[in-house]
Amino acid sequence: MITSSKIINRVEPSQTLGTAMLVNDMAQVLRTISDSKSYYQKPPIGPTDNYPVLSEEELELMKKTAEISSKDATYLSIKLVEDNLAPISVELPSESSLSNVSIWGIDGSNKALDYSAFHMLLSRASIVEFMYSLDDLEEYHDVSIIDRAGICMVDGNIFSDNIHLVGNTAKNIDRTNPSWIDIIERSDEPIIVSFNPDTTDKKPSSHAQGWCVKIMHTLELLALSRLPKEKSGVVIRDGPLLPVAATMKDTLRAMNNVLEWNNKKIISVSKRIQESTLFVEFLTNPQNQKHMEYYFPSQKISRTLMKKLPADYILLPKILKPGQRTPFLEAVPKNRAPITEKNPDLTPVSCYYMRKRAPHSIVRIEFPRLYLNQNREMLDWALSCVAWQHEIGNSVPHVQEFADRQCQLNSEIEILQNMARSELMSKGLETLEVYE
Repeated sequence: MITSSKIINRVEPSQTLGTAMLVNDMAQVLRTISDSKSYYQKPPIGPTDNYPVLSEEELELMKKTAEISSKDATYLSIKLVEDNLAPISVELPSESSLSNVSIWGIDGSNKALDYSAFHMLLSRASIVEFMYSLDDLEEYHDVSIIDRAGICMVDGNIFSDNIHLVGNTAKNIDRTNPSWIDIIERSDEPIIVSFNPDTTDKKPSSHAQGWCVKIMHTLELLALSRLPKEKSGVVIRDGPLLPVAATMKDTLRAMNNVLEWNNKKIISVSKRIQESTLFVEFLTNPQNQKHMEYYFPSQKISRTLMKKLPADYILLPKILKPGQRTPFLEAVPKNRAPITEKNPDLTPVSCYYMRKRAPHSIVRIEFPRLYLNQNREMLDWALSCVAWQHEIGNSVPHVQEFADRQCQLNSEIEILQNMARSELMSKGLETLEVYE
């Protein structure tokens, strides 16, 4: 479901409409819970084979999110794509260059609620648009929300057959190469999926959380198609350029469409870089010994010492000064390599940017390799817009911060927990509730 608010003043938009639709959809599913008499007369059968499940590989990918354990290499390859190793100062955009353009922020959130025999899945993506002009505007920003709820089955007897009347069972999907964008677009009903007992990780909670992340990443890709085609500007999406949990089919479909934009640039910004190892891996490559000496001259730094660093965040403050970015590195993540093999233009090019004003927080920036050879001036302007948004935000780019606030699910979680508790008690199944 998609809801939106058009804002003409400084009051934050209400999410009442989105909350009501999400809650109402789940309420219909909860009403199909079996009563205790019929449920306890049936054997515990575990999940049925009718519903989609996560594979072993998918579960592992989602546990590792954007990065692989620091004990392993995260990237297949990393190479410098600029002529100089020196950090580069980023100029902020001029007022005139921002007139009549938009800055979009896309972010997502998710939550799984555990009730032993089933898990409720909640996922959301938000789209925030800031419109800038030298003239007065009637509307200066717009907020859209894309929600999807779901159920992860653990015991197939917990719901009556009526659940098929109110849930999107996704039974006829291509299990080998599905498109979850198509599944989500064909129906607003909650998605019914299943716990997979044949995987190494047999904790249903891990599977439920994995499904939440998969649906969230799919919603974030879907959000890219919801941007107005006629408007120009910069799209700042939270996280890595190629989301880990979305299917390859959906990622290629969404990102190939993005490459066709001629009036917008997508820049992915990761605000959580505590596990990012891009620069550590770049400098510890045996071929890059001279690069290490460039950044740390006469300091007797070695690959052995560098490899002890857990991530880039310890290294970057010793390289960057406020207002600077690192040189561009083209890096192919291991877990997304099949995508870049299909379309090399989607290979992520990355850098880090340190904010000018205190606190001098650092964000990681990624964009498609195609941008290096396609209107480089527009790319530089897009990066300057990201830097500017980072300067005016509290600790991350301003539009990203606002999108993060809009996608939160706190009110829905509280309402649905109360509804589930009430429904289970009325059916005599209150012992199924798990206390966190």
